[in-house]
Amino acid sequence: MSTYIVTVTSADRVGIVHAVTGALRDQGGNIIELSQTVMRGYFTIILAVEFEKPQNVEKLRTVIAYQGREFELTVAVIEANPRDVVAPVKGERFILTVLGDDHPGNIHGIAGGLASRGVNIVDLHARTDGPRFSMVMEAFLPSDLSPLELKADLEQFGKGLGLEAFVQHENIFLATSEPGPVRVGQSRMTHPSIEGAAGVSH
Repeated sequence: MSTYIVTVTSADRVGIVHAVTGALRDQGGNIIELSQTVMRGYFTIILAVEFEKPQNVEKLRTVIAYQGREFELTVAVIEANPRDVVAPVKGERFILTVLGDDHPGNIHGIAGGLASRGVNIVDLHARTDGPRFSMVMEAFLPSDLSPLELKADLEQFGKGLGLEAFVQHENIFLATSEPGPVRVGQSRMTHPSIEGAAGVSH
């Protein structure tokens, strides 16, 4: 099996995911991982795609761009070579959150502090809303780094910048944040846990 990383960007419009995934399906690809977002009106999707046989990278890129030509896609395709992958940090996964005032260099400073401690960020989302800044990360902490030490590091960086840090183990985060199933009916969506809290029988 051969795996490729496909990245697609364009101005956001309805139907892009359908076009991209259709092109990959037609080429015999199986999507094994996907991440997609819309940022400031621009759509971006990253996919890990597996094929039974090696693919011509340029041909695959061209096919995807052609199938999504109405969206004027910018497409990049690279082969996922295991030899290029550095062994990940051994440790446990934590959810790191930084909230507070927006300042140039917030992300750079936080990322630098984590790198100096050997923390491996595997997922990150940051945004500003007016003067407010928020950053949420999934990261692996080295086994010799305690969550309290890391929280102290983040708070030291945020001292004087109006930033507050939270470090939570993945298991605790999932136990307190994982959504339950949503039931849709009669033009309304209801969440079972909310209904239960309100005394509604099921």
